[in-house]
Amino acid sequence: MPPPPSADLPLAQRMLQIAQTLQFAWFVGHTLLIYCTVRYSFSWLRMNYYGTWAQICYHTTFLAAAATYGIVTYKGWRSRQKTGARQPGGALGYLSDENIQYLLMAVVWLVMPQYPLAMLPYCVYSLFHVLTYTRGVLIPTFIPPQKIAPAAGASPNAKPQYTQHPLSDAIGAFVKKYYDMSMSIVSGLEILLWVRLLLGAILFQRRSWILLAIYTAFLRARFAQSSHVQNSFAQLEARIDNLIGAQGTPPVARQVWDCVKAGARQFHAATDVNKYANGAAAPKKTMASLLRQIVAGPRAKHQETGLDLCYVTSNIIATSGPSQTYPQRAYRNPLDRLVAFLDAKHGDGWAIWEFRAEGTGYPDEAVYNRIRHYPWPDHHPPPFKLVPMIMASMRNWLRGGDIEGGSITGKRLEEKDRKDRVVVVHCKAGKGRSGTMACSYLISECGWTPEDALARFTERRMRPKFGAGVSIPSQLRWVSYVDRWTKGGKKYVDREIEIVEVHVRGLRHGVKVSVEGFVEEGKKIKVFHTFKREERIVVEGDAPGGAGVVDFVSDLAGYGVDAKTDETGEILEDADYEGILNGSKGDSDRSSSSSPARSGSRKGSRTAGLIRKLSTKKASSSQNLNSLGSDRKSKPIAMPEALSTSPLGDKGPEAQTRSTTNLQKSFAFADSSEPGGQAVIFKSATPVRIPNSDVNIAMERRNRAPATMGLTMVTAIAHVWFNAFFEGRGPEQDGKADDSGVFEIAWDKMDGIKGSSQKGTRACDHLSVVWRVVGAKGADAEGQTIEASGVRIVEPGEDSPVPQMAPADWKGENKPDPGGEKKLGLRAEEPDSASVSKASSVKSQEMGGDAASDKHTADSHDDDESLKGVKTSGPAGEEDILADEALKTQSPKPMANKGDGGVADSIAQNGFIVE
Repeated sequence: MPPPPSADLPLAQRMLQIAQTLQFAWFVGHTLLIYCTVRYSFSWLRMNYYGTWAQICYHTTFLAAAATYGIVTYKGWRSRQKTGARQPGGALGYLSDENIQYLLMAVVWLVMPQYPLAMLPYCVYSLFHVLTYTRGVLIPTFIPPQKIAPAAGASPNAKPQYTQHPLSDAIGAFVKKYYDMSMSIVSGLEILLWVRLLLGAILFQRRSWILLAIYTAFLRARFAQSSHVQNSFAQLEARIDNLIGAQGTPPVARQVWDCVKAGARQFHAATDVNKYANGAAAPKKTMASLLRQIVAGPRAKHQETGLDLCYVTSNIIATSGPSQTYPQRAYRNPLDRLVAFLDAKHGDGWAIWEFRAEGTGYPDEAVYNRIRHYPWPDHHPPPFKLVPMIMASMRNWLRGGDIEGGSITGKRLEEKDRKDRVVVVHCKAGKGRSGTMACSYLISECGWTPEDALARFTERRMRPKFGAGVSIPSQLRWVSYVDRWTKGGKKYVDREIEIVEVHVRGLRHGVKVSVEGFVEEGKKIKVFHTFKREERIVVEGDAPGGAGVVDFVSDLAGYGVDAKTDETGEILEDADYEGILNGSKGDSDRSSSSSPARSGSRKGSRTAGLIRKLSTKKASSSQNLNSLGSDRKSKPIAMPEALSTSPLGDKGPEAQTRSTTNLQKSFAFADSSEPGGQAVIFKSATPVRIPNSDVNIAMERRNRAPATMGLTMVTAIAHVWFNAFFEGRGPEQDGKADDSGVFEIAWDKMDGIKGSSQKGTRACDHLSVVWRVVGAKGADAEGQTIEASGVRIVEPGEDSPVPQMAPADWKGENKPDPGGEKKLGLRAEEPDSASVSKASSVKSQEMGGDAASDKHTADSHDDDESLKGVKTSGPAGEEDILADEALKTQSPKPMANKGDGGVADSIAQNGFIVE
């Protein structure tokens, strides 16, 4: 835009000068467009769509639009003619010019039947064009800027300074504040207009199919060029995914939506203009690459290379689990391409850390045996005893240690060669487990704060508005444990834990409670005890959930009336970081915190900020077992006096049955086998002991169908992990954790199904777990606490060998999680669990399904869900990166040669992304 006329000229001459420019005609056109749109809106409100003035205003709007965009196109063409330059890309280059696109669409709207919605995007654009011209040309022409007197002592040759009119500053502030939001509104209107045209085509309105085809091409071009359009599509997809994934949605609706997404991605790939810009034929897309594109879910714009990985830092790579066998190879990272890429970029300076208890999908030999195994089940935190070994082995590798036969030999490399080293972490989707360990390394070995580490991983791995990279509450709790472990001198004692009681407030009827823990080095989760009906003591009856429609609706939604939602009313998918360790405060503190953002990639965001509160633990476990909860806001439930006078070990099954029977006479139950209540205590007849400090409490709510059907409807599933060493304030007490304590959490803060926030209906309001260390002996004669025995876990030193765990079967024949197959919906009853519930077996399958024939479909569906929203990013966070050359120049070989030095640093400067 040219500068305004000189202020030395008379006002009339200044006005004449600007009136003779094409920019002024451009300004008049936009002003006329705004006026005609507003005038037509009055006719539309009066439902006089085809009146004389309405017709005039409608056609004048698009005439003005064609004129204004034609002026811009002409000025661009004239500028190229003066310099002798040609339009890049030839004819396709002209069509990729967004000014030409809007010019052609204005002509189309002018000759096609009326669609008033098409006027609004042009009107919004014109508003900002008018404001910009007014601020930059009109105001300085009519009210020239005032020269500011130079300061005392200023140089006489200094450039004079001018002050802008307050109105000009106000317009600039308005444009800066509302431009992005307005562009998002425009992109939403353009998508809505496409839906309107689709409906018209379905109803066979006049010339609707032709118009739909033209506008689809226009919208496809806008998607390729506008980040606002891309974000609008991503938000739309996320919202529909949320609706489709809700409980009770018919499976056919999910299938239809999956087909729609698959078709949209195929259309996107087939219409990529960049493939044809240089005259080259479009590469053929194989079915395998198409499957990987569908499974990968919505991604940021990138160059298609078949791989999915991101650089968390220049020496830490996170990737989804590769595979070399079919059918997994068809929709996951092909292992040979991943190895070829790592060889090309990092020589022999890369090694893999895998965390898949379900199996890697490839043998160690396929990656030159440069792999470390620390597997644990998906959607869960790791056994904490693995963390020191994982951190030490990653540190030693990056600092020059060698990996041979699964052990670090202690050999050191020169400083220049260490820069080439990278660590490749992967689980299944490269999000939860990989993100937990990547963030833990940044915290414990690089000095990052938890908020910075989590924000970095989210920024590099996740697309905006698709939630945090690490979002499972228990995994976030483990990240806070790592921060406390680091600050406490990296001391950890793994002790055998006994679960004394489980206190539940607001327990619904038909809820099963189980105690679980890790076995087999953490590769599997074992159910150590499921509380039976005679081990359920109802202290206060009147179970919630039966007080009418309000209770029914809140339970069905899976959250209380105070559940955190965004401005649209949608439940937020991100974990509530503030409540992860402060869940014991109950509902009283929830209202004081605002809703977390759906995507937290900035260091100052709520996703990053609230993690600080995880690193501090209030003194909740220091009392002895007799006084636990005496000064807490939410105290453990007091045992009925008749049941607390005699030791539990003195009670036989008959006594327990009599006690439960007496309680049933005192309190009202809707279900005699699994009664709920306002306050319920679960106390096992025999000690429930976990061989380590990692404890998982799982809950499942069921509603039984008539006995003749043999079915049960599972309506709620949730669990929560905690570590007794950290809940006993071990890091804050020089590694001497309390021998007993109470872990508390609200229902809304528990983990959902397969790492999601979905838990179904509400099973309870609040959960308290009373625990103690096996072998704790209290205090001696001098009042000194006698520390219980345990295994002291020390992080290995830089020159020390670091053990690894035995790998899971790489072919994938593993079932590490007994709750991994739990799903909401109908489940077959099993007679061998009658003492708990006929639906309590986790081996039950959904009705009508065949496990063997559906395995491939289930795996691909799980991958689709777990990979939703992830993106690829290079060492510097860039997204549009080419990796084809790297894959062409080097292929898998028996052993890669060392790089020339500085490979990782050079990549960090140049950047690349593969997917």
